[in-house]
Amino acid sequence: MRKLLLTIAAAALLLAGECSLENLTWTAYKTPLKLGVKGTFGKIAFIKGKDCLDGAEVKINKHSVDTNNPDRDKTLDQYFFAKLRGDIIAKVLKVDEKTLDVVITLNGVTKKIPFYYTKKDGVIKAKGVIDILDFQGNSVLRSIANACYKKHQGKTWNDVTLEFTINNKTKIDRAKEAVEQFKSMM
Repeated sequence: MRKLLLTIAAAALLLAGECSLENLTWTAYKTPLKLGVKGTFGKIAFIKGKDCLDGAEVKINKHSVDTNNPDRDKTLDQYFFAKLRGDIIAKVLKVDEKTLDVVITLNGVTKKIPFYYTKKDGVIKAKGVIDILDFQGNSVLRSIANACYKKHQGKTWNDVTLEFTINNKTKIDRAKEAVEQFKSMM
């Protein structure tokens, strides 16, 4: 009986998904040509949900903005993120076959935002768009637009694309990948 329980426990561990946030990015837009500026945050707390995705939540340190350009990061923090009220929080509220309802709290305002997602080989990729103005962001958008007026050629867009990737591969999936990689080396 003890061996049976140990075998069941070992099998459960092998089938357990990792469920980790691999990345979370945003793309804001500038100039009349709508050129994208990509970024992320250095400090993101991730709490997995039921079956990994349903109920998953992130809390973002808005001052940890990272665009791989320290000068731009400082400007974004000073003229945009520091002016936002409260924390940035997002939670997956509902999971359908190809869409997610994500509740986002930004600037003290909470809105439900639709995201499209795909799931392949245990990797979940999702994408949605927010409008800063829907989050009472007129003054913070104006602040960054004024600070970057020349660089943005007079145009700072109010829509921001959000994307995230969650790895929900099981240990068996990872073992299969390792075997395939080993085979390809022979």
